[in-house]
Amino acid sequence: MVAVLYHKMALPNACHLGKRVHKKLFYENAQLNVTDRRAFAENIDSIIWQYTLKPSTIPIQPYEDSQREYVEIQVLQVNLRTLRFTKRIAEVIHRAIPYPLMIAFVYQTLSDEGILAECLCSLSLAPKRLSQAEHGTIVVEEFLSTDWIDLTSLSAVEVEFLDNLALTYLPHTHLYAFYTALLDRVVALGYAKLTGRYRVESAVEEGHARKDRLAASHNLELQISEHREALAKETQFNRKVELNMKIKKLKQQLQKLLDTL
Repeated sequence: MVAVLYHKMALPNACHLGKRVHKKLFYENAQLNVTDRRAFAENIDSIIWQYTLKPSTIPIQPYEDSQREYVEIQVLQVNLRTLRFTKRIAEVIHRAIPYPLMIAFVYQTLSDEGILAECLCSLSLAPKRLSQAEHGTIVVEEFLSTDWIDLTSLSAVEVEFLDNLALTYLPHTHLYAFYTALLDRVVALGYAKLTGRYRVESAVEEGHARKDRLAASHNLELQISEHREALAKETQFNRKVELNMKIKKLKQQLQKLLDTL
């Protein structure tokens, strides 16, 4: 079912690899602590290097300046056994591989009859730059990912997002512009989940502002959720009143922010 994603992207056959990446490579070359090793061992079923985008496989030029080197983009598929530690796994993989990545996390469940019940997919991207402090070192600037998308039951917004990943809709100026456009689409999907409207922002300054507002809204939602959990456990009346007031205030802040989206 994940083939829907790659079909929508419509990448040239020359880009396709379909090569398995052994978890052993991360154990040996990435800085994994005990928790990271357990996350890889218990939660990842397999890692597939699906596509490589570089001038020899796609007609898009590399990009290099004093801060960035985008000479190729890799598309990895991580097949999961569980949804646990996905965020941490994404961070480890992005930091371990020096090239910009698009990671497609995939989690599938079957019905009692053995029929595919759902195919959840989340795309993870992370822009990178050259370290100014340590020559030859790559620094991850930020981590961005979509919510889980059920490829067996797509919403109208999700269909629009996937359609917008098509190669023909992405800039061919150079690989940095190409990757930045993918980042813009992930941010646009996050916005659309809140507003119901999918719109890619082309202006760089407005794109950064959208990311900041989206992060702020997610932070407010997290605070509301944490206060609700605390409220459910609280036994003192005065403390319950206090938590309710905080939740009300946070919801008002969130609504004001949503009105600007």
